[in-house]
Amino acid sequence: MAPRNWLRRHRGQVALGALVVVGAATYLALRGGGTTAPAISYETEAVTLGTISVTVAGTGNVQVDGTTEVWPDAAGTIASIAVAEGSTVATGDVLFTLDAASAEAGTAKALASLRQAQQGVAQAKLQVTKAESALSTLEQRSADPSRTVSAAEVDVAEADVTVAKAQLASAQAQLVNASAEYAVAQSAEEDLSVTAPCSGIVHALGIEEGDSVTISGGSGGDDSSSNTPANDSSSGTSSAPVTIAPEQPLAVRLTVNEVDLPSLLPGQRADIEFDALPDLAATGKVYDIASEGANSSGVVTFDVWLSIDVADSALRSGMSAAATIVTEVARDTLIVSNSALHSDGDGDYYVLVMDSGAIEPRQVPVETGLASATQTEILSGLAEGDVVVTQTIDATDSDTGTPGGGGMMVPGMGGGFRG
Repeated sequence: MAPRNWLRRHRGQVALGALVVVGAATYLALRGGGTTAPAISYETEAVTLGTISVTVAGTGNVQVDGTTEVWPDAAGTIASIAVAEGSTVATGDVLFTLDAASAEAGTAKALASLRQAQQGVAQAKLQVTKAESALSTLEQRSADPSRTVSAAEVDVAEADVTVAKAQLASAQAQLVNASAEYAVAQSAEEDLSVTAPCSGIVHALGIEEGDSVTISGGSGGDDSSSNTPANDSSSGTSSAPVTIAPEQPLAVRLTVNEVDLPSLLPGQRADIEFDALPDLAATGKVYDIASEGANSSGVVTFDVWLSIDVADSALRSGMSAAATIVTEVARDTLIVSNSALHSDGDGDYYVLVMDSGAIEPRQVPVETGLASATQTEILSGLAEGDVVVTQTIDATDSDTGTPGGGGMMVPGMGGGFRG
């Protein structure tokens, strides 16, 4: 039979045989035969020596800090002002003077208060004497059998003595205060000039000639809390006659979550950025941490104050700021990516090490140290140059068994060693 006729007669069987051959070849390829790529592959990295740092982030604002409020030693009327806002002053420089007449009036007022306090002490002493005399009389009557004195009467008399002595103590305290105020008024009358208690720049001037001033800021004009973040005249709430700020008064007040507070300490370095000045980066240090937090909708935050090492002239009080504070640093230490770490469920960690020439990795327990958002310090279990698996990729769909399923096993996210 001619070949052409034979093929025409048996072409169905030939086609079926060809399909069987192709199917068998495809099956062998999917089973990993020949030179086809393995279904599982690994992405790796080498363990390196380097520096790792742990940071705390926060946002806040630029503010004026470290200001000193200056008040006169005695109330009076402003006679003259020797400075203006922005003036540079040194300790002892005259800021303003008080009117002599008003100072004399202040002294006279203080003297009147002193005399009133003295009179109050005299009256209180008299009340003590009367109360003690009444009690003594009752005690004498109670000793006479012919007279009847109840226990209640004695109790009342004793209570009167106690009250009279308490009033005397209060009057004596008022006398001490009045004496001190009179001494201050006398001193102020002799020296009508109010001077700078520290050097710096006049940040705010809240007086004009003819204004009346009090001693609200306390004696000496130097607020004892002037060097703390709480004394911030930039808020506009201060009514001090003069407010002096350091030559570089700008600082950053951050809001930090309570969970980050235990890792913060004064002196830690910070990198600072400003929303209004995206090209400006500054460095600073933590210098104060609030002792009390603020609760907002169940979230507790604390204020953390940063100094600015070099304040750019473009910075202004009130500008938004963000800072990253370095809380811990480890140098010349072994580092791996966080994606290389696996948890064993008991609080310990391991990595998958790919030895040279190996097809599959082996599991190695490790001891970890510091951890940042992307890397972790390895204290033991690995050496520099070891190759660890950072990602396991399964090219076969686990549901259908067909190539290209795209299954990806990420360490730390449900992936791990496949034996």
